[in-house]
Amino acid sequence: MTKVIVLGHGGYASGMQRNLAMLVGELEDFLYVDFNEQDDLEILRRKLAEAMAAVGDAQVLFSCDVAGGSPFREAAAICLEHPDWCCVAGINTSAYSEISFNTELSAAELADMAIETTQGTLLRFPPLAE
Repeated sequence: MTKVIVLGHGGYASGMQRNLAMLVGELEDFLYVDFNEQDDLEILRRKLAEAMAAVGDAQVLFSCDVAGGSPFREAAAICLEHPDWCCVAGINTSAYSEISFNTELSAAELADMAIETTQGTLLRFPPLAE
């Protein structure tokens, strides 16, 4: 069993929570952490510690809004201490929806699924002329 901790800048996590609730319902295996404008790294670390305490013995997949930002760096540092945990950045709503139905998989399997789904659902309209 894997728990997904969604985190990002501003209202990214809470916005994604509302987005997913509208599309697939409330997700009991997902937790949401916003890194707000007034927050510093200590506040972010405290929020992450609270989220991690709520996951119990489950593996964790951190999903961040962007690679390289403070939420991503903090999550990546935590993953170094937990070899079975993973962190991804930049996945889309389709990927969140897909992984929400597969939380019985490992964190690594969910990370791979999230990346593959995001890549497979990118679209340009109208398509380029051949």
